[in-house]
Amino acid sequence: MISFESLEDCYQFIRKLLSKHDFQCNPYRSIQHGIQFLISKDNASEILRVYSGKKGIKIDYSQIKSSEFSHNIQEILRPELSPPQAAEPIPNIFKKHMTPTPSPDQDPLPIIGVDESGKGDYFGPLVIASVYVDESTSELLTTEGIQDSKTLSDTKIARLARIIQTNCPHNVVRIGNTSYNDLYHQVQNLNHILAWGHGKVIENILKEISCDYALSDQFGNPKLVQTALLSKGIDITLFQRPRAESNIAVAAASIIARHDFVSQIKQISSHYSMEFPKGCSKKTISVAQEFVDSFGKKELPNVAKTHFKITQELTE
Repeated sequence: MISFESLEDCYQFIRKLLSKHDFQCNPYRSIQHGIQFLISKDNASEILRVYSGKKGIKIDYSQIKSSEFSHNIQEILRPELSPPQAAEPIPNIFKKHMTPTPSPDQDPLPIIGVDESGKGDYFGPLVIASVYVDESTSELLTTEGIQDSKTLSDTKIARLARIIQTNCPHNVVRIGNTSYNDLYHQVQNLNHILAWGHGKVIENILKEISCDYALSDQFGNPKLVQTALLSKGIDITLFQRPRAESNIAVAAASIIARHDFVSQIKQISSHYSMEFPKGCSKKTISVAQEFVDSFGKKELPNVAKTHFKITQELTE
């Protein structure tokens, strides 16, 4: 592995390395604890971030939305930039078992907060997000007014989401309606889907940063997420408690998840030229019936969570 004296040196190395594979790197700009820059090839462009911390320089691929683009970049960079042990499989040992969850004023830092959006909404996907917060970003997010997304307007959520995305490593797992309905048909249990999603965003973010603690809202059996992590051999202390959004990292995750969910609702509304309401209300039933009348019930799994009781009330 090559070591660098500065983020500038790392950027120049990445730029030269990628240029050999016909990728172009825009000039970088500074972000909290690091830099970010746009990488382009053909008609595709994605953001790459590089952070500098106590354990050295870390490459953050989480902003790359295209899995193919991300795979190609990592195939080029990882052999040169990843530490030797990264090539070794993670030991399949859950060393740090669940411990009694501390009270909000005792939560450790740094910590990964996890939350979801969309589980109570008939229309739209299920979105789970994780956000890494350390001492400095905790202070910043508190100053910016980060709080549980359920108390905020969509406009404010969008503004705060940009702040979080700019300053904090984060990860999003979005389960679109078609995939969600297929999963639910298989497992017949929302909590199992949530546990898989929570485990996945923790697993994903730990590929980019190192952290000893994670906190999520408690749902169902607390062992569900622990089991999901255990199956991957993830070594982290997991805390779960009701109303975990009082923690700044979980509140930030709730904002990232809700912002993505709202964006997806807007997209399907635009695609079908009709407004899909959030939540699950009488208006939801009315719009669902209007959708079935216009597009047929066979199209419903593409926009809704069909296991909700609303589906049974709809007529063709």
